[in-house]
Amino acid sequence: MIMLRLKLNFIIIFVFLLISCKNENASTIKDNKPLPAEPLSTLVRPEIPGVPQEIMIRLLKECTFIDYIFHDYTFSVSQAEDSDIDQNISFIDINRPVGRLIFGCKPMARKFFQIKGKIEYDVDVYLSDKCRYYVFVDKKSKPVYANYMTDSGIQFYTNIIQQATGAVQKQQ
Repeated sequence: MIMLRLKLNFIIIFVFLLISCKNENASTIKDNKPLPAEPLSTLVRPEIPGVPQEIMIRLLKECTFIDYIFHDYTFSVSQAEDSDIDQNISFIDINRPVGRLIFGCKPMARKFFQIKGKIEYDVDVYLSDKCRYYVFVDKKSKPVYANYMTDSGIQFYTNIIQQATGAVQKQQ
């Protein structure tokens, strides 16, 4: 009788262990399902620092020419007057680094800061509903610094585009 009782206890324990292992395996398999693909806008990009104060000071003291090439428009803009250059540099909000760039945003222009006739800084200009910032890039177009655009900067670009596209429409 004792042997029978031991065998029954052993069988019951064995069954419980077997059931518990199956449940654990089932939940493990369920948890290991591949995750659905994330939309592009939620993926994380590396953090980019803001423009250092030394670069801003250098631009204000030494920049002699600013040139823009707009990607989707048939015009460019250049600035050579000190007051225009200083105002343009002030469109970079030094107090608001971007941190991480937003996926799906496309630059509308490339801005070139020249010092003594040499292009010292290339900057992508982003102006859309979600993206209103400047991204300083290296020679391989890799982001180095990124800062938001001031409201004055947004107004500046909006006016330039409206004037240029209005002028183009009148000629046609």
